[in-house]
Amino acid sequence: MATQERGLSSALVRGFTIIELMIGLVIIGMGMTIAVPSFQEMLARNTMATQVNEFMLSLLRARSEASKTGSIVSILGQTAATDYTGGWCIARGAPSDCSTAVIMAFPPMAGETTLSLVGSTTPIRFNSLGGLQGGAAMDVDMCHVSQPGRRIHISLVGRAKAHKSTAAFAANDPRLPAC
Repeated sequence: MATQERGLSSALVRGFTIIELMIGLVIIGMGMTIAVPSFQEMLARNTMATQVNEFMLSLLRARSEASKTGSIVSILGQTAATDYTGGWCIARGAPSDCSTAVIMAFPPMAGETTLSLVGSTTPIRFNSLGGLQGGAAMDVDMCHVSQPGRRIHISLVGRAKAHKSTAAFAANDPRLPAC
């Protein structure tokens, strides 16, 4: 009777064989080799979008501050007036650097991202009406090694719009970033 119970209970208890476990691990490994690069690309895209949004927010903040105070407000690079890769600041007036009258400072760009003003040697400045001072629209290019670039266009009235580099743009389209 004891042997019969033992035989019956061993028939009910089953486990995985080593072959079944190995096949499961191979399937999981193959899935990971497909998922990890896609996940890394998604992280890079999200980082780029976050950085564009942060710069757009600083443009809106500077424009709003200029309208609110009725004075000039500038966006300056921490390392050079028109290169924002090393961080930037919003400052009252028209200073040449971020050492005086700073309203808000922003950290350097993360990773291999560059952010610089295109075709201008003067920093971004908003007048008391919230428009660009200087009489011309401005463009800022954000570039990353593994992602399509973005061009942020600031119109003469101070409105900013980000354009993502896509195949739909012609080679000479002014919205196409120089990345």
